Amino acid sequence: MNPEMLNLSLALGLLLLSLLLIVANRTLRRGWVVLRTGLQRRGPRKAFRPGNDDLALRDELLAQGVDGDEADLLLTLLASCDEPNMARLFNSHFAFEDALEKALSKDPELIRELRVRRALDRIRIRRGWEVSGEISQGLSLPIEDEELLIQGPDGLSLRTVMIHRDDQSLAVRVIESSVPSSDSCPWQVGVDLQVSFFRPESGCLLFETRLQEHRDLGDWFLFVETPQTVRIEQRRQAVRVPIEGEIRLLHLPLGDRNGTHSDRELMHVASLIDIGTGGLGFTTEAVVELDDLLIIRGIPSLGSIDVTARVVADLSGGETPEGGIGVRFVGMSATDRDRIASFVFSKRIEAEEIESQFDSAEHAFGSDGGSV
Repeated sequence: MNPEMLNLSLALGLLLLSLLLIVANRTLRRGWVVLRTGLQRRGPRKAFRPGNDDLALRDELLAQGVDGDEADLLLTLLASCDEPNMARLFNSHFAFEDALEKALSKDPELIRELRVRRALDRIRIRRGWEVSGEISQGLSLPIEDEELLIQGPDGLSLRTVMIHRDDQSLAVRVIESSVPSSDSCPWQVGVDLQVSFFRPESGCLLFETRLQEHRDLGDWFLFVETPQTVRIEQRRQAVRVPIEGEIRLLHLPLGDRNGTHSDRELMHVASLIDIGTGGLGFTTEAVVELDDLLIIRGIPSLGSIDVTARVVADLSGGETPEGGIGVRFVGMSATDRDRIASFVFSKRIEAEEIESQFDSAEHAFGSDGGSV
């Protein structure tokens, strides 16, 4: 074969090879497009939702009166579902708890913040899913800075503050004892104890434990076993004690648009009926209506500190034997609330003899307030 024929054969071979590569490339591309289209049509629905769907879900929840932290929590739980269905999540207790368990397995810190736990409580209360007996440990154990009341078998009770917890122990600092003269821990290691604490959305929570260790480091510190279960004892908002005395109040009427009481006095004197960490009750000759704001001075244990309160109950019409006006403290500092809690605690100790069968639910203090 001469050189010219050889060159021609090579050129034809390269041309045929190029044509084959072009045809193969187009065939592969077309096959991939068909395959991808089939997968998209038959593939499972993803949990991810675009912005428009998220807004539609929020509108749906808002129509049912759910907004803010509660809506955020429900959307977070929905994202953890295998088959997202907001109607089922919101109406099925089983679906809700299953989604919560899955979300916690992915993010154990999901409900660590107080606002998220309160949103969870509000959802359960709204849907009638409150747990009447023992409730799950992870959602109900006390957290840092919550106030606990610890009762021993001898009737002694201690006000304490939670400072640390883990899977084995709860550590608390003692801030007050029902026996002021006691300068040491009266309990031996291993003794059975009863602990109660308060949450506004749940009421009084109660559990049994045992003392692991006690230390005197200037303040007394106790270490008790981490409980496996916690019970809801009652839904009481704040314990109150009867008290006598006078307070002065500045009355700020609300919604007085017609001027029907524009000439009435704003400063008044009232007689106390009872007091608690959430509010107080009193009687007065002043015309006080629901939702009116009051600036109160002379509250026991607070001296000349002015406290803002809102009227939440008017029982002067004879609905109860004692009658009177009920107010809820508004914006009270933690320091002032703790002073009232200490005052209430001491009054309870003075008013009644502590028995061996101590009802700790009756002594639960609201650490961050509540209605009266």
